[in-house]
Amino acid sequence: MSDPSHPIYYLRHVELDSKLALQLSPFINSWRPHSSIPTKDELGEKIIPDDSEFSLKNLCYDVGINPNKYQ
Repeated sequence: MSDPSHPIYYLRHVELDSKLALQLSPFINSWRPHSSIPTKDELGEKIIPDDSEFSLKNLCYDVGINPNKYQ
């Protein structure tokens, strides 16, 4: 949060009640620094096997897209 003109920046020293803090936490956390996205080589082996219901191939079939287009 290096941009002092952004509204989230002004919340950095504010004490919020616990309910409001929990409600705002997704928005506040989205502005925190994140690590870089890993490359395909850094990820290593496939996380989701091809026969999983969550594989790219099965997801493409579920939404009616040709899965060969993305391989």
